[in-house]
Amino acid sequence: LVPRVVGMSIPRSSDMKAWSIFALAHFKPFSTSHQFLNEYESTVEAFQAYNFSPRSQKVMHNWESIHECEDEHD
Repeated sequence: LVPRVVGMSIPRSSDMKAWSIFALAHFKPFSTSHQFLNEYESTVEAFQAYNFSPRSQKVMHNWESIHECEDEHD
């Protein structure tokens, strides 16, 4: 399963700040009563602390595979 993102590109995991916020926004539930980030927490810290499900990890791996395929195509 590789969800396609419409309207923007998937950041590469080497850009940790962009990768962190992209992954968290897709997989970490949040609302007005459940904040996206704790006070004084960076997106990278939140990403490293969050327990992603096996399915979420597989999707993120597939995102990286898309980049690898694009790199080989070029």
